[in-house]
Amino acid sequence: MTSDVDASHDAHERPESNRPARTDTHPDTDDATRNRSPLTKLAVASAEHWKVTLIIWGVVVAIGLFAYGGGLRREGFPPVNLPIVVVDGNYFVDDNEVVDSDVAVPLTDAYSAVDGVEQVQTFSTANSFAVVVEFTDDFSSPEGAAILTDVNDSVDLPSEADVVVREIDATKFIEVYDLLVTISGPDDATPEQLEAEAAELETYLETGDGVERVDVRELLTEGVNPATGEEEIRRTRFVRVAFAETGRYDEAIALGVVRADDTDLDLLAFSDEINGLLEDETVLSDGYRAAVTADFAEDIRTQISSLTRNLLQGLIAVAIVSLLLIGWRVSVVTALFMATVMMAALGALWLIGYSLNTITLFGLILTLGLLVDDAIVISEAIDANRGESDDPIGVVRTAINRVGSASFAGTLTTVLVFAPLAFVGGVLGEFIRAIPITVIVTLLLSFLFSIVFISALSKPFFLRGKHPHNPIIRAEEAAARGLGRLAEYPSSHGAKGIGVGIGIFVGALAMIVGSFQVAATLGFNIFPPTDDANAMFVTADYDAGTTIEEAQEIAGEVDAIVVDVLGDDLVSSQYINANERQLLSIVELTPFDERETTAPTFVEEIESRLEAVEGIRVTVTPLEQGPPVEEFPFAAQIDVDGSTVDAGQQLANDLREQLVGAELDKATGDDTVIVDAIVSTDGQIYRVDGNRQIEVRAQFSNDDLTNNLDATEQLVGDLYGEAELAALGLPADAIQFDYGQESDNQDDFASLGQAMIVALVLMLVLLVVQFRSIVQPLLIFLAVPFSFLGVFTALSLSDNPISFFVGVGFIALIGVVVNNTILLVDAANQARRRGLRPGLAIGEAVERRFRPLVATTITTVVGLTPLALSDPFWESLGFTLIGGLVSSTILVLFAFPVFYLAVEKVRTPVRNLARKRMGKPLI
Repeated sequence: MTSDVDASHDAHERPESNRPARTDTHPDTDDATRNRSPLTKLAVASAEHWKVTLIIWGVVVAIGLFAYGGGLRREGFPPVNLPIVVVDGNYFVDDNEVVDSDVAVPLTDAYSAVDGVEQVQTFSTANSFAVVVEFTDDFSSPEGAAILTDVNDSVDLPSEADVVVREIDATKFIEVYDLLVTISGPDDATPEQLEAEAAELETYLETGDGVERVDVRELLTEGVNPATGEEEIRRTRFVRVAFAETGRYDEAIALGVVRADDTDLDLLAFSDEINGLLEDETVLSDGYRAAVTADFAEDIRTQISSLTRNLLQGLIAVAIVSLLLIGWRVSVVTALFMATVMMAALGALWLIGYSLNTITLFGLILTLGLLVDDAIVISEAIDANRGESDDPIGVVRTAINRVGSASFAGTLTTVLVFAPLAFVGGVLGEFIRAIPITVIVTLLLSFLFSIVFISALSKPFFLRGKHPHNPIIRAEEAAARGLGRLAEYPSSHGAKGIGVGIGIFVGALAMIVGSFQVAATLGFNIFPPTDDANAMFVTADYDAGTTIEEAQEIAGEVDAIVVDVLGDDLVSSQYINANERQLLSIVELTPFDERETTAPTFVEEIESRLEAVEGIRVTVTPLEQGPPVEEFPFAAQIDVDGSTVDAGQQLANDLREQLVGAELDKATGDDTVIVDAIVSTDGQIYRVDGNRQIEVRAQFSNDDLTNNLDATEQLVGDLYGEAELAALGLPADAIQFDYGQESDNQDDFASLGQAMIVALVLMLVLLVVQFRSIVQPLLIFLAVPFSFLGVFTALSLSDNPISFFVGVGFIALIGVVVNNTILLVDAANQARRRGLRPGLAIGEAVERRFRPLVATTITTVVGLTPLALSDPFWESLGFTLIGGLVSSTILVLFAFPVFYLAVEKVRTPVRNLARKRMGKPLI
């Protein structure tokens, strides 16, 4: 363990006046020759038995290659426990009040009495209903569905009501299916003919390996009209599909395919299986075509390709920078090391039962910016100490003695800062839990392998040949010496030095304060809209009273506009759900790196042209980084009962008119306008836990979602206080606010902040133990505010708000920048133990740590820049790391020594006072 300046070395105990101005920068002979810690012993053993270590290395790589080649299952998303069940169906009475009283209310009463049910929401329209039941987190959706199925047997419902209980899986299409297959037919194909073809294909697909079941998404529904007692067949759904080669939407029918839980096929293999079955054209009649139109497999293939590409780019960046700043042998070793760690991480994920999915891939790509740290620090330390001994083993021993403990502390602090992500609650927590697990496993492997494998390569490869001295390395050494002298300057040049130190100190504080002014201009949106995407969602609500025939006709107008705007950039499109109330379709675009027009540009043009289509309210959104964005995210609920329905409806209409065009008063100071508002419950009866509500929703002119919601809530409170509500005959608490998933995300995000505080405290405790000091760990944390200006400036210049992905990037950033100051303070402490004054100690530390610190920053920035510029998904995270690293590195090199000297100036007399009372020699 690296001790603080209190370590009991004789040189440290000497009075300051008796010390030499500068001593030999080499550590004591005893330090250089003995194995001071288990880390040093491990490194030395690896170097001594390098042949055995390289055999182990080969085994690790082989396991990783096996995991990557097929051992790891490829999936869309990790399993998410969503304790929600949907109960829906049809009741052909043409009256939403009857549907509400006969079906929705009895089901609400029955479900509310079930243990474990937290909330029951019901939606009743003229001929259908839906009940959304939310259980506590210790229930799963299948468990809840089984409970509600049993409950339904005891509920007195009309025999004509068709009730279906549906499990929900947020990681699947329509919350049920692993993929969707669509059958399209000739122009004159009837719903009956499409259903007949679907029945044939259903039977055929169920013969496939790994298929649990295939559901036909029927277009026609049979039911009994209670008024006449006669059976009726009504069209309750319509489906359309478009392909690039046809350039139009055709009438179609969809089939949902569910993969068996016990199959050996992962998502990619399952997709290949279904696509292979569909190659048999004899299953369908002439003129009909079947294709997979919704599938996560292609996204996973793209992400795996992105991971591989970015890993190679990172390796090349590390190799080039290491070659220029340290030497070609270091470049080879560090690149090889990063590839090894990535293979080991894949093997570890396979061994612990994880899959290679969107979330674990996110974690692996995130670690690319963190692996550089261990590789550069250990490689550079061994290279820098090659003059300490003629024996490679002695060089390894000296290098690990110097940086091993500090590097381990840096790794543990990064692990601790990621740990809170594993404890975020709610759906968001379930969704992201694989990120911290993946990162933590990879970081621990990275540190272990840096000690073991880099040390093992020292004797046969690393330390052969002479230390390179190309012009870049000589310039870098000159810069290190110059910064070392600057670090020492305030303590050795009297009043002039103090003046320079004060100037640097004030300048650094001004930059930190200025960063908050930049931050104030940024928006806050947990999952902001992406800058580009390879797919879009088209969602729409029809006007109340629209028939399904009218809905089809209006949808045809929407389709024509979508096809015309997208042109050759339309790959395929399919209706996920469409009836007389709503429309949801997904549109796949040409990959963003192969087209000139961005998805948001397409969205703007499509929505502009859709304004002329009457009878429907349409929104088009790119496929987002997180949950789908609501078209009208703000939601105010007005509680009503039988006697106040009319008053509540009047309030809703008045509120809608008041909101449209209103300018919001926000702390960010931007001009945000409410561009539209609707009464979303028109045409249906909506209840929450049996209480009837009328809901008003609003749409904003920009995407600063969280701040917009807060400002609109304040606006509604100002418009309708207790007096205004009383005048309408409504109670003071008649208006409530619930933003659905956005509210849940905000709560979960807030819990992340609380967990972060715990993590920082744990980091502080770790560093207090490591440095045997309370003040120095606080000094080490200066690296975090040093990064603020770079982070917020990079986000501002790239037009990114503060978001969940920025938060994840900042967590990773904390680990990297804190590790830099840990190494710097540790080097200064080592110099103090040899008798150097604070100024000389911090100057030597800056000079010694300059190369690994700069090399780490440059390689990370170079490796992340292509990722941030080429892939909108990673943009905000990449720029957070890049901006923060650059800012923190500059301030750590130029300003941190001044803070160190100021702290030592105050700390030394205080410590000497305590030592004097204890009878110990003064520092």
